[in-house]
Amino acid sequence: MDPLEILQKYWSYPDFRSPQREIIDSILSGKDTVALLATGAGKSICFQVPALCLPGVCLVISPLIALMQDQVARLKELGIQAAAIHSGMHWNEMDAVLSRARYGDLKLLYLSPERLETKDSLEAIQSIPISLIAVDEAHCISQWGHDFRPAYLKIAGIREYTKAPILALTATATQKTREEICTHLKLVAPAVFETSFRRKNLSLLLYEEEQKMEALLHFLKPIKESAIVYSRNRRQTIVLAQFLVQSGISARGYHAGLSTTDRNQIQKDWIANKTQVVVATNAFGMGIDKPDVRLVVHLDLPQGLEEYFQEAGRAGRDQKKSYAVLLYNQQDINRLQQQWIDQFPDEDYIREVYRCLALHYEIPEGAITNESFDFDVLEFSKRFKFKPLICLNALKILEQNERIALTEGIRSPSRLQIIADIETLNSYRNRDPKLDLLIQALFRNYEGIFSVAVQIQEQSLVSICQLDLEKIIQLLKYLHSEQLVDYHPAGNKPQVLFINTRIRSTVLTINKVLFQQQKERMKFRIQWMLDLLSTNKCRQVFIAMYFGQESGSDCGMCDNCLAKTLGKPDKQLYLKWKQLILDALNTKPSMTYREILHLFPINKKSWVESIVQDMVLEQDLIRQHELIRLNPNRNPPS
Repeated sequence: MDPLEILQKYWSYPDFRSPQREIIDSILSGKDTVALLATGAGKSICFQVPALCLPGVCLVISPLIALMQDQVARLKELGIQAAAIHSGMHWNEMDAVLSRARYGDLKLLYLSPERLETKDSLEAIQSIPISLIAVDEAHCISQWGHDFRPAYLKIAGIREYTKAPILALTATATQKTREEICTHLKLVAPAVFETSFRRKNLSLLLYEEEQKMEALLHFLKPIKESAIVYSRNRRQTIVLAQFLVQSGISARGYHAGLSTTDRNQIQKDWIANKTQVVVATNAFGMGIDKPDVRLVVHLDLPQGLEEYFQEAGRAGRDQKKSYAVLLYNQQDINRLQQQWIDQFPDEDYIREVYRCLALHYEIPEGAITNESFDFDVLEFSKRFKFKPLICLNALKILEQNERIALTEGIRSPSRLQIIADIETLNSYRNRDPKLDLLIQALFRNYEGIFSVAVQIQEQSLVSICQLDLEKIIQLLKYLHSEQLVDYHPAGNKPQVLFINTRIRSTVLTINKVLFQQQKERMKFRIQWMLDLLSTNKCRQVFIAMYFGQESGSDCGMCDNCLAKTLGKPDKQLYLKWKQLILDALNTKPSMTYREILHLFPINKKSWVESIVQDMVLEQDLIRQHELIRLNPNRNPPS
């Protein structure tokens, strides 16, 4: 079937966006391909369509487990056979998925990069008829990149078993990162496709602001369509959402610590426009197909231009005029500079974190374990008296040095295995009619439940047993406590996996060259982020320069461009705004300069500044630092 026919049949799109078709044609001709596509340019179509054109299985390497699960669910809804393997799965589930891939029952197999570090997975991959290897978030392979994942360096090893072409995809890559992608993936004469980072419909507005809450309302209230507000603090997402609700704006807080059910519902309501604003940590929005986001607001400084522009780029994917607002102050700048120090703890600290991690999970020296453990960094830090953020940075360094692997929260399903014999089970069935119903339901609906832990759905048991969900879970936990079953409820916790042999912490070493490179790289990225705040250049031109693209002409829409073109207000508006200031100060004896600014459109700050200066010179106002009041001796209006 032709790629366009596949697109129309499964996705109901009339045609491809540029350069999707060119990328697909390159893949179908057997060429290695690099796709540098801006956020919202439709990366997934570039490998999902050729996967259906080619015989065999498309292997998709992705670091984001939640995103993998979302894409697999979406493909299944479209009638496309897809599955995922990640570190949160039980071995028998992985085996079942690999078996389906081996025998041609799958078209797309998603894999977390850490699976490539296990011998079993690599051996299993050898027997799969691979048609294409798609490497999502390919910048993770670069030690110079902003999100280096050492497991990505193992991807090129798959080429020993297959001649399938590789497609490397990323939304954010500098020239140096691009070179490393091609080198480490061993791409042969790759075709490179790149979209411009310039967004003609996106107005980037950056404002130094002490009163962020007032400014946030100033931007949100006129916007009636969907918006995202980004905060780096989980607790703050909930507090801010409550503040917006109290201010009459429909909002929900979203972060990885919420239950899967809550996160899915928040996302669903927002996509359906039942909720206008989601206040979220930076994970929100990735992979979500919502083109009508009209406003993105950052309340904290991102660590670099890659994160900033990727998140800002979630606004206006429908090509309509949209806004990305960044509110910052000196405290944010100080915090970002401190993050650079905290990001690179010394070697003794890293060794101590490793020692405590092994102690936490009771893993002896010399042990090799393939088991992933639920991991709560706050609980771990509290137990061993570490500062959570510095501890997390030490863990990331351990991961980059291939001592451990970390994953984000995994939506793992409930699993259950019956471990008691029939006689014992029957004695419990005779005691309680509800237990009898439940045990019978487990027997009849879950094949192999006596030999392995199988996925179960508590909600299905509700309808079978005619009991409420709370009662079903209570009975399952009771059976577990009585050692009749081994029951693991669904979870979404981050996980940690020890890689290789657990060594003595005193002999642990880190790659000092890599450590120093990353330290310098982080300093470089932070400096560009800070320079974005202070530059007088067009914001889009500045960002294009960072990514090594031709800067071209000014966008005409960012705050810097608007400041250059605004000039001065006409006489009628000048007098009207002057009177507004006088009226406000007649109502309130004194106001701060920022309070006066908030009476007017935030992008007209230079006009307000000019009017206030004139009024001080004309002795209508008295200004003492930030405080402004009426001059009691001013001349009466003529």
